[in-house]
Amino acid sequence: MWFLNPLFWLGIAAIGAPILVHLVRRTRARRIEFPALTFVRQVPQRTIRRRTFRNLLLLILRCLAILLIVIAFTRPFFTRRSAAKDSGAAGGTVILIDSSLSMRREQMFASAVQRAGSIIDEAPGGERLALLTFGNRYEVASRFTADKTQLRSILKSLTAGWEATDYAQALRGAESLLGELKIDGRKRVALISDFQASGWNQGNASFKLSSDIQLQTFDVGGNNPPANVAVSSVDAHGVVFGQKYLENLSVQISNYSDTPRDRLAVDLQINDQTVEKHEVSLNSRETKVVEFTGFNLTEGANRCVIEVASNDFTPDNKFYFTIRREAPAKALIVESAARGRSDSFYLQSALNLNDALPFAFTVKTAGAADPSGVAENALVILNDSGPLSSALAASLKKFVENGGQLIVSTGPHTDANSLNQSLPDILPATFGEAVQTKAGEGLAITDIKFDHPIFEVFRDSGRLAAARVFGHLRAQPKPNASVLARYEDGSPALIEASTGKGRVLLFTSSLGTSWNDLPLTPVYLPLVHQMIRYLGSREAGSWYLLGQTFRVAKDAKGDAPAVDSPDGTRLTDNRLTAAGDLLVTGRQPGFYRLRYQVRPDFAAVDLNAAEGDFTKLDFGAFISGVTGGSGKAEGREANRSFTNEEIENRQKVWWPLLFLALLLLITESLLAQRIKVAKMVG
Repeated sequence: MWFLNPLFWLGIAAIGAPILVHLVRRTRARRIEFPALTFVRQVPQRTIRRRTFRNLLLLILRCLAILLIVIAFTRPFFTRRSAAKDSGAAGGTVILIDSSLSMRREQMFASAVQRAGSIIDEAPGGERLALLTFGNRYEVASRFTADKTQLRSILKSLTAGWEATDYAQALRGAESLLGELKIDGRKRVALISDFQASGWNQGNASFKLSSDIQLQTFDVGGNNPPANVAVSSVDAHGVVFGQKYLENLSVQISNYSDTPRDRLAVDLQINDQTVEKHEVSLNSRETKVVEFTGFNLTEGANRCVIEVASNDFTPDNKFYFTIRREAPAKALIVESAARGRSDSFYLQSALNLNDALPFAFTVKTAGAADPSGVAENALVILNDSGPLSSALAASLKKFVENGGQLIVSTGPHTDANSLNQSLPDILPATFGEAVQTKAGEGLAITDIKFDHPIFEVFRDSGRLAAARVFGHLRAQPKPNASVLARYEDGSPALIEASTGKGRVLLFTSSLGTSWNDLPLTPVYLPLVHQMIRYLGSREAGSWYLLGQTFRVAKDAKGDAPAVDSPDGTRLTDNRLTAAGDLLVTGRQPGFYRLRYQVRPDFAAVDLNAAEGDFTKLDFGAFISGVTGGSGKAEGREANRSFTNEEIENRQKVWWPLLFLALLLLITESLLAQRIKVAKMVG
């Protein structure tokens, strides 16, 4: 037996009170001299003995009652050491400590470390112990050892991390470690965590512990998860080409609790300056989208932060991302040398209306285009260009194979046979005869792949069918080509194919008004912009998820730049690709500084939003799922009462002690009253 408040044993001195009263009130015979014994009453000896026994019984009852009250105030409890469960042979225990992001709240990780220390202290002599920490991956802090001093020292150095939780990965690591231990005793996994639901997916769960491994669980998360609001995601373009951000920057704000939240301030900060603010109110378990647009960007990398003003769990109140403003690449439009207004008039007008396009365009005729200058461009548009010289055709072929982007549109100046012979290796189709509709008639573009990036903005509008096509070239797509749109007669309208490192888009009608009225409809402008954006997209994410590996391009000299983590420390793990680019795995949320000599760059790393939901998992389903229902696990309620306070609080031994003391006092009172009445009668 152990006592939570052993100082109350000083109250044992109170037993002296009834003893003192008993001694003071003890009946003493008075000595009286009588001349004769005639007037002395004779008292039987057994009456005196009975009275003495009753008085002694009252004393014992009073002393026992006081003793029980004192013991109750010391709050006693019974415990047994875990060693009592061990067999004769020494066993092995893997202590799994949850070090995920959710363990950063309310001194939870400190409680987990304290629990681990208690497990180490109570381990029997010869027990082999190992320490593992885990988030969405596990790390071995200490392999098996019987040195408890060493394990306690390692425990002091552990800290909570930033990762999400994955219980299956953690248990898999523990089982793997136990597999290295050749022992006859028991094998045990002691799992210490807050047991949040996001760490285990019952629907996809497949891992189960081996039947010879015992699982013990220790819950430090409590039964009432706190409220939390988080910035769960940001949808932004990683690279833009104009001063203003003209698209909608979408931000998801999530309320992970059952309590509504009103008028939360959401700020957009760029390069440490607040540029725009919004307010949002959330119902319980609701996610809303807040949008920002029209803000200015400086050249190069812009460090952007979305922050929600909430006084709950703070690490997920910020979301980091970058928007890089780059100079547009060169692009060339090649047209025919026809007299009159250029057929590129509408195309140029559409391109000049958007400053955020990834290209700066130059228009030249097929005869004026310098074949040697084609490689300087990132995009070339053959807009009903007419016949091509052999030198220009060869340059275009090499241009596409090396990664250039090409758009080919036809028209009245296009000779099908000439184009087939000039660009046979890069065209996605073989041209046939020209098709002209009757006066007053036209074809609609109807069979469209709306899941393609070019047409996704037209998915719900249906306005593409309003354009009428009066002429087009028949085309037979090549095996490697994909038809993105067709006319209503079934002929291909837009075809795409990849050649070498580049891509080619072929529109079998014109981009002017010579063969259709498309430039006169509202769909022309967004259609042209979507085609240009699609071919000019530069793969650059605005942020990376914690634990994700991203590529850092080498500098102009071919060297990998130095990289500083968000806390300012220099990264020394230099992993390189075959091309010499640096590979970096984000382990902290925030901005990684890429120290290029010309201009510094940044990469943003963010937390897993699901880790901000502290909802408890279904513990019974979890235990059954990871052990296969084999009964080799001790559930949360069997293990969570580990500290002396919790053990005493569960046992509540002081209640029956006080009740027994009350019964003794009642018995003493009744007995004392009976003796008093007997004296009065006597």
